[in-house]
Amino acid sequence: MAVAVALVLGLMLAQPAGAIVPPKNCGMMTVKGKRYQIKADQMRCSPARTYARRYLRSHTRPTGFRCSDYGSGTALKFRCYKRVRVFFAIKR
Repeated sequence: MAVAVALVLGLMLAQPAGAIVPPKNCGMMTVKGKRYQIKADQMRCSPARTYARRYLRSHTRPTGFRCSDYGSGTALKFRCYKRVRVFFAIKR
């Protein structure tokens, strides 16, 4: 768990300066029988949850977003960003 937190913090620090506040917790979501916690920064939860569900089901990226998948060594499943707008999923 500590590795996942360190990875998320490292990725956020590597991006251009954004908000000082932490990402919003957009709630839990079940996709293909697995539970994920969805978080969003600089965007509303409604589109973040829609984009996350679509990405988890079929790896379809939202227009203009760049996405990275993470392996089995971390709880972070994926992270997508477009300038300062970010959303990601943590496997629970």
